[in-house]
Amino acid sequence: MDALLNLQDDVNFEEDYIFRSCRSVTSAPDISLTELVANSWDAGAMNVRIKIPSEVGELIVIEDDGIGMNDLEFRQRWMTLNYDRVKRQGIDVIFPEGLSGFKRIAYGRNGIGRHGMFCFSKKFTIETWKHGECNKYVIAASAGKSPFKIIDHSKYKRNGNGTKIYTFVESHLPNASEMIDIISARFLYDPQFKVFINDRSIDLSNHKGVFEESVLVLNNGVRLNITIIDSTKSAKKSSQHGVAFWVGGRLVGKPSWSYGDFQFLDGRVKIAKRYTIVVQSDDLLDEILPDWTGFIGTVKIRQVYSELKTHIDEFISKVMVEHISEIQIGVIEDTRDQLEELHLSERRELSSFIEHVTTKNPLVSPEYLKTAVEAVISLEKSRRGEHLLNQLCNMSPDDIDKLADMLDNWNINDVLAILGEIDKRITIIEAISRIHNDKNTDELHTLHPLILNARWLFGAEFDSPMFVSNVTLSTVIKSLFKKEDYDLDVLANPRRRPDIVVLKEFSIKGVCTDRIDLEAGGIMKPDQVLIIELKRGGFEINSEEVSQAEYYTRQIRKSAQLHKNATIRTYVVGSSIGDVDCHKVTDSGIIDVVTYAHLIETSSQKLFRIREQLKEHYDSLDDETIVEKALKLPYQMKLNK
Repeated sequence: MDALLNLQDDVNFEEDYIFRSCRSVTSAPDISLTELVANSWDAGAMNVRIKIPSEVGELIVIEDDGIGMNDLEFRQRWMTLNYDRVKRQGIDVIFPEGLSGFKRIAYGRNGIGRHGMFCFSKKFTIETWKHGECNKYVIAASAGKSPFKIIDHSKYKRNGNGTKIYTFVESHLPNASEMIDIISARFLYDPQFKVFINDRSIDLSNHKGVFEESVLVLNNGVRLNITIIDSTKSAKKSSQHGVAFWVGGRLVGKPSWSYGDFQFLDGRVKIAKRYTIVVQSDDLLDEILPDWTGFIGTVKIRQVYSELKTHIDEFISKVMVEHISEIQIGVIEDTRDQLEELHLSERRELSSFIEHVTTKNPLVSPEYLKTAVEAVISLEKSRRGEHLLNQLCNMSPDDIDKLADMLDNWNINDVLAILGEIDKRITIIEAISRIHNDKNTDELHTLHPLILNARWLFGAEFDSPMFVSNVTLSTVIKSLFKKEDYDLDVLANPRRRPDIVVLKEFSIKGVCTDRIDLEAGGIMKPDQVLIIELKRGGFEINSEEVSQAEYYTRQIRKSAQLHKNATIRTYVVGSSIGDVDCHKVTDSGIIDVVTYAHLIETSSQKLFRIREQLKEHYDSLDDETIVEKALKLPYQMKLNK
């Protein structure tokens, strides 16, 4: 019986206890190295040097110039499982002799960071020195009475102070470049604390591009210093966007827009990819998980999330105004086919609805807004019959007779198709006439896509469905420009037309017909080529622009991608024309220089002066509503299944 009691009193550890109980530290090299750097911070180090090998089997080393430990301190601290640093040493960092006037708050709370070297091997060596003596220990994972133990200990003389930990990498070999990025993002800038990886100094994160700073004192007494960073003015990466909690100058977990069941912002919207909200506090040290990957789910932390969300919502409401238009237009483009079926008045009603919803709730998700818009469209359609009856009741007998005669001779679908095409063409002309001379209008992103797809403006011969965008031709055109020539803001938008090359000062597009090239083995090649280059509003075309157009025409001809008998017509369009030849025939093709005013006049003639006859109707239209503007952007029609 006594033997049984003695057996029950024994407590033993499994061989892999240290790896299971400290899994994040012993299996993730980024967390391992972060914890070891944090230990150096807690030791009052000014410099930390990390050597990361390129292959398994080589030595990994972390060395600092912190205060170091004597043999008694090492055995009391390092060899105590889950050592409570705050209880034993206090919250303030103690610096080596000779350093004064510095103040740091220690990160250590639960004593798990020291196990970081077990991530790379089951055995490692630590040398720590102070007061002229260095103690060298070999630590190994163990079982039985202790989960790890000292398997060798020696001493030697050494001046100064510091700690060096090293082992031969057996597993989880870290990538040096990745570690530089990760560690630089997990510690705030401190001019007295420097980290080197493979002799390369790490630029610890410093707040650049500060948009707004404020102090928030919560009802529970927690003080938060809030810094809002604009990534367009800093080097913040997309992976760093979100709410970033920094406690004592160290990042807790990873920046995120979602914590627990608190969603601060939808990470998919543009504003979420632009801003980082840094929340700094020294009042949350006791709320952090042992491996610093997040917070403990306490009542205190939930209070922090709740009050912080109110503060962030106020900020977002202020800056979201400039982003609302993008959300609105994106949803409109997604429901474009349905919107095309509505009348102008119905579109305006829908526009007002969208503006109301997004103004009241700027964080509304695109999916939710799309569902709401589709519901309103359905309601508008259900009222269509009643609306038609009201229109008939208000028509004069003569107008009703004219309508009846028209329907006797025309199919209603044909009438709508013709009127729709006429309206689309006149609307394009109206848009050109209103903004082509305004240098402040960003027509490059709105008007240009329309003109670039309105081939009829440049000649009846081009008004044919045979003229289409051609991958080969687009590739040739794009090869003419350098990366720095492009308007990157437009290229980053996936909704923009891939067949239109948008540059900083102008946009260009090429369409063509295809013809079989028998000499090339029967391959279809671009035949009749139309190149359209549009300058921004208020731009005068001079000889330099004409020479540039000649260059494009010549290079496209020389590309060897066209049919041997291909023709090239190049149009350069601007607000005015300088001292240049407006029509030039070269060996490569024909270059014409025209103004937006020329296009307006030409289009009026092509439409038999219908625009003048309908002037009162189009003059009555005020500035474009959001729906109208979105519907004027070119898009790919959905195919009926």
